[in-house]
Amino acid sequence: MKLINNKEFLKSIAQQIDLLNTIGGGVSETYVDIQKYKKGAVINVWAAGVDPEAFKVVLNNNQLTMFSLLHSKENAEMAAPLFNRTFMLPPQVDLSRVEAVYQEGQLQVRLPYLEGAGQPREIEIKQL
Repeated sequence: MKLINNKEFLKSIAQQIDLLNTIGGGVSETYVDIQKYKKGAVINVWAAGVDPEAFKVVLNNNQLTMFSLLHSKENAEMAAPLFNRTFMLPPQVDLSRVEAVYQEGQLQVRLPYLEGAGQPREIEIKQL
């Protein structure tokens, strides 16, 4: 067996192995729950052991993507994904008021409905 003499290579490999070992042995599975209310919906995400800074929430048109990355302590550029979930939001969600809150180990994405969405209204008939 040939020994590897390149210390930078060995250091890089050791960091990657440490990161993968952490993922495999130290992180629990993410749980996602969606609750619907009269004025909106809430997506709750529980991910034990995930720092609040690791979460990202991206809204692009009506597509909401939530993910988190586990960053290496030794190399900030090295990261591994912990989870990734994408939701297509219905048209009644007011996209300008979507907000995300992290509290006590839970990420909560609040999806308020548009004012008057889902309520019937009478349409005036115009005479030409």
